[in-house]
Amino acid sequence: MDKHILFRVGNQIFAIPISSTDRVVHIENLTIIPDMSSYIIGVEDIEGTITPLIDLAERFFAEKITDLNKADTIIVHWKEEKIGLTVNEVLSVETYYENQISDKEGTEKADGIPTSYISAFVQTDDGIVPILDPHLLFNAEQAKELRALLEIEQIQN
Repeated sequence: MDKHILFRVGNQIFAIPISSTDRVVHIENLTIIPDMSSYIIGVEDIEGTITPLIDLAERFFAEKITDLNKADTIIVHWKEEKIGLTVNEVLSVETYYENQISDKEGTEKADGIPTSYISAFVQTDDGIVPILDPHLLFNAEQAKELRALLEIEQIQN
């Protein structure tokens, strides 16, 4: 039995294991960084750490979240760092049992979505929900760009 955060990106529901997350926050003091990939919203200081924020709607579907004031950001563990995944809304925390979760099949796309970052699927009353692995969300080039943001030292006043 595992707990997962369910959230909506565009019209699709996704899940992420709670063990891969730190907390859910709202964007408060966003700093926009020019010349970054379009899905990188910017950075925010979260408890003294500069945290890159990723617009998952832009990353997955090339459709920016239009109202960041209503969006939720899930702080996740990514390659020994923390990043923020900004989603349309966090829906709930759900407990799933092993018999509900199935490993993904060897398909490259499900409903037009590349599945390299999907670790499994869960069968719910509302349909099949992909479970994301935050460590696999970015290819090598994208990861390099995120690491550059994570290397920025916190400015002390």
